Amino acid sequence: MTFKKLIGQVHLWLGFLAGLVVVISMTAAAIFVWEEELTDWYYGDYVFVEEQTTRQPMAALFAAARKALPDKEVYGVEVFNEPERAYLFTAFQRNPDAGGWTFWDDYQYWDKVYVNPYTGEVTGTVNMLTNWIELTRRLHQNLLLRYAIGHWIVGVATLIILVMVITGLVLWWPRNRKVLRHRLKIKWNARWRRVNYDIHNVGGFYSYLFITILAATGLVWTFDWWSDGIYRLLGNDPEEIFAKPPELVRFGPTPESAINLAWQDAQQQRSSWQRIYFNLPKSVEKGGISAFVEFDGSSGWQESDQYLYQPETGNIHFRRQHENKLLGEKWRNSNYPIHVGSIYGLSTKILACLTALFCASLPITGFYIWLGRRKKKPKRAPRQGTKAKSIRPVVASSSSSKPKVSHNKVRVQPRSQVTRSKSTAKQSTNDDN
Repeated sequence: MTFKKLIGQVHLWLGFLAGLVVVISMTAAAIFVWEEELTDWYYGDYVFVEEQTTRQPMAALFAAARKALPDKEVYGVEVFNEPERAYLFTAFQRNPDAGGWTFWDDYQYWDKVYVNPYTGEVTGTVNMLTNWIELTRRLHQNLLLRYAIGHWIVGVATLIILVMVITGLVLWWPRNRKVLRHRLKIKWNARWRRVNYDIHNVGGFYSYLFITILAATGLVWTFDWWSDGIYRLLGNDPEEIFAKPPELVRFGPTPESAINLAWQDAQQQRSSWQRIYFNLPKSVEKGGISAFVEFDGSSGWQESDQYLYQPETGNIHFRRQHENKLLGEKWRNSNYPIHVGSIYGLSTKILACLTALFCASLPITGFYIWLGRRKKKPKRAPRQGTKAKSIRPVVASSSSSKPKVSHNKVRVQPRSQVTRSKSTAKQSTNDDN
């Protein structure tokens, strides 16, 4: 078996192993790329509010969200720097004794509450465990199975995608320039089997770099050795990537004044802030008020600052700004927007969506290539009981042997010679008479 045939067998059987997972996961990914747009469209009545001049204090908005979900703990809020958007509060609790097999077994509850920041009115609540937009993410991430089970299946399939990109490139590689011309274009006017082959082969070449990026960024959530390797590749020690804040000593509950003060400070840190994740401590004994501030800079990364506030006073306790982060930390903070295509806006989202759709099609087109090769008719073998014709060698005759019938072909004389022979024979007859 040649090297290329061996690579072809590896490519084929890995495709069979991970094909179904890739089709399901990548189709869901192509939809989830548009999470924000789909949410704004489907929950538009909840998301958008009428802009007014004065906003309610943050502590009062937390109280309104908690009133909408009286039996659940609301500790976090997501705020866009867009005056026509509601604040999005989250009530989230994992199941500590998770059993079963499905995604829903991991949670006790997970709800989001939209609150009008000007009036404090709740515009709507969404159960994230039944939200179809979020389910596309969980289908992509862990096939709607429990995270501890499903993310390993998807992670292994993603690793297989990375190997198949490499083996596919080896199989695509042309022998010479003449073959290269055919490997760079799809012959649309050919039969459908040829078109299917070209879509798989030629399309795979043009998209291999984008598929590699999606796979490489996706593996971060499954394999620690993969992310640690990237940290080292960027020149950082994985143990020193994220700066640890100094110990925060708690000495009492969190008053409303501390919440409001911390929120005001978080907004003032960056005048170009785009989104803030603002979280209250979940316990009286430990934790502080935290804020993750995303802003619009010019570095090319997903830029964000981290702030920690003393929960009793609202005074700042620790800050980690984007300029002071290590290269590995900047990459890790940007890994998610790179993976989903939101890093540079609409153009990269479209690219990520098309790449995911094409990746989902590869197992299907590859299966039809394999099926077409199996359906090719093999060469006919001689039927059982029949012998192939052979020419016997001519054996020199002897006086004792029986006369052999000659199988030489009769020479057909030309018409002129035949006519001449007839006239000669007629003259001979006349002479005899």
